[in-house]
Amino acid sequence: MLKRDRSVVVFSGILILSMLLVLAGCSATKDEADHNPDHFYKLVNLGMEKSQVESTLGVKPEEVEGTYIYRDDQTGFGVQISYDASDLVVSKVLYHDQDSKIMGLSDASVSEDQMASITEGMPYEEVKSLLGSEGTEIIEMANPADPNNPIVMMIWFNDDQTGFYVTFLGHQGTVKSVKFWK
Repeated sequence: MLKRDRSVVVFSGILILSMLLVLAGCSATKDEADHNPDHFYKLVNLGMEKSQVESTLGVKPEEVEGTYIYRDDQTGFGVQISYDASDLVVSKVLYHDQDSKIMGLSDASVSEDQMASITEGMPYEEVKSLLGSEGTEIIEMANPADPNNPIVMMIWFNDDQTGFYVTFLGHQGTVKSVKFWK
């Protein structure tokens, strides 16, 4: 009888410990999500009301030349937003006061020679295949000519801060323009 009671206690202890480890893992995942550099950027959508942005982000913005910068104090990253006359989001830009930090979010390995291969109208998937990785979205803005296809800028940058800025029509849409930065 004592052996059986001891087994139940050991099994219960292992079960409780396992549950605690699972729960700890879940909270770490949420913490990581809350402190990703693009966390604020991803929470904002075009067309959101200013009051909804402010309640969602939970920080007071800094107004700079008609735009509003919402900064995550944990990461230093944030989102710079432009609103229209109705206080709806018309553009958002991934923000950090040091541009090199934005470029550093991309882990590409690209060269200027690849630029000639990227042409207007090329689909995102082809650009991604050509450049060898997913791009990092840094700007999204309303497209007055086609409200269903926002203008989106993505970057592919090397460690030496050279790389591509590619503007797409639509999320992972088609290339509108490309520039190599060196």
